[in-house]
Amino acid sequence: MKCRVNPSYMEQLYSFYSPFYDYVFGKLLEPGRRKAFQYLDQRPHQKILEIGIGPGSTLEKYPAHTKLTGIDISASMIEEAQKKAAQLNGGSTFDLHVMDASQLSFPDNYFDAVMSAYVITTVQDPHKVCREILRVVKPGGQIIVINHTRSPNGGVLGKIEDLLAPVCVRIGFTTDLDVIRVMREVGMHVNGAVRCNLLNTGRIIMATKS
Repeated sequence: MKCRVNPSYMEQLYSFYSPFYDYVFGKLLEPGRRKAFQYLDQRPHQKILEIGIGPGSTLEKYPAHTKLTGIDISASMIEEAQKKAAQLNGGSTFDLHVMDASQLSFPDNYFDAVMSAYVITTVQDPHKVCREILRVVKPGGQIIVINHTRSPNGGVLGKIEDLLAPVCVRIGFTTDLDVIRVMREVGMHVNGAVRCNLLNTGRIIMATKS
């Protein structure tokens, strides 16, 4: 049985993390974020959505003149991101909202690209979130997900991840979710995945909308 995520608990937990997120998780997860931007189309003037913008750890990494929309379930995280956005003057625009990733208030086929860093394993319904990502991105648009994904069935590591899931979910994520499979099940075309972060435990997963 998969470890269930409690959305209210996650909202409270990440609001608690917001003042010091960059100093702890930011340092651990920064290599994956930095590497992921190597795969993002660098064209200016794109409309890009980042799901789980957190305290704005990625704001400076986007191409010049990006029209960035960022959402997060935590109001405290959005407040931190707004502070960072106010200090930047690189020609990009930042539109930041408190929003549930499973209920995006954007039109169909609206964004040129969607970025999601360390979100899919923190939500109650990963399939619903991935369907929403697929809905709002344009046909042919980029989808870049940075996340841990469960190792293949039958492997020792996968069994360890299953055992760790109830513990890890208490600190903010689950380890027993096969993120790549979920993305494929909702209709994303997964083009590839590369390892990242400490001990290569994370994946940068590249996908497109047909």
